[in-house]
Amino acid sequence: MERLHIDINALESMHRFGDILADAIESIKSDKAEFQVIRDAKDCIGRHWYGLRCRVTCRRSGIGFYLHIGLIYFPSTRPGLMIELDEQNNRHSYGSVLENITERPEFEINRAEPEYFKLFMPDSVFADMSGRPRGEQAVILRRFVAGGAEAIVDAAYEKGFRLDYRNMADSLNLVNAFDQALNEVESHISSVRVNYADKDNFGQYAEGFRYYLENDKGLSLYAYFGAIYSYKKQPAGIFAEIDKFSNPEEFDRVYHNMEASPVYELGVGEPGFIKLFMKAEMAEAVNRAEYKEQMELLKNFLKACNEAFVTAWERGGNK
Repeated sequence: MERLHIDINALESMHRFGDILADAIESIKSDKAEFQVIRDAKDCIGRHWYGLRCRVTCRRSGIGFYLHIGLIYFPSTRPGLMIELDEQNNRHSYGSVLENITERPEFEINRAEPEYFKLFMPDSVFADMSGRPRGEQAVILRRFVAGGAEAIVDAAYEKGFRLDYRNMADSLNLVNAFDQALNEVESHISSVRVNYADKDNFGQYAEGFRYYLENDKGLSLYAYFGAIYSYKKQPAGIFAEIDKFSNPEEFDRVYHNMEASPVYELGVGEPGFIKLFMKAEMAEAVNRAEYKEQMELLKNFLKACNEAFVTAWERGGNK
């Protein structure tokens, strides 16, 4: 272990750094990105890092990024002032940023950790900034953060589409399978009526069908079954959903009584929505199977989701 060195003045400077950094980011004026400083996230500050979280949104595409900006000083990695894009919180854009990022004089690119992509302020700039007046430091910090964040935004924005006619046919086949599953699914506690006329069946990043999910106890939920696939937000995949807007009287009763299941991933992170996603291993099994087995897997998933919604509603009535 290294000898201790107690320097309270340096620790006070760390606190001062955090305030100046936040002020600098909040004063950024950018045509490409919007910045929202978040200082109360639980991972802003830790044993070997000191900084803040920042939500950056591309003005052109609406793509959002959840960045960690601040000092890092772990012995086995590069120390310094960084802008970090982590894969876990930015799955929709992480790969395209790594692929398309371009060098700029404001930062140095660091790819040392596979799940953490970092842009560092050059050491010479950081050393020169230390000890300067607050206003000058804010200008330097603002230039660094704006340059790094705009480079990340540009890298994600540059990713284009890749499609062929087979992909289009696959999309149609998947929609037809959703339709068939909704009409063939069987359950002793629920029934399904598809609403083919609903304009929300097909949207910019979703394809499927709205349907009435009912039981013999007077329940009628308005649900959705299909696929969701926005490149701007995650998760994506095959899912069943109910929303509060369509189910104002029953939503809370279902929401507060939903339970986890080995069949689906329970998603309740988006206010007003309950999304049940097909797990990755089941999706892989569907792709490996022949058509008849594929349909059985889809119907089994839909049945499990429907019964989970209905059972949660019934459970709420017993309390």
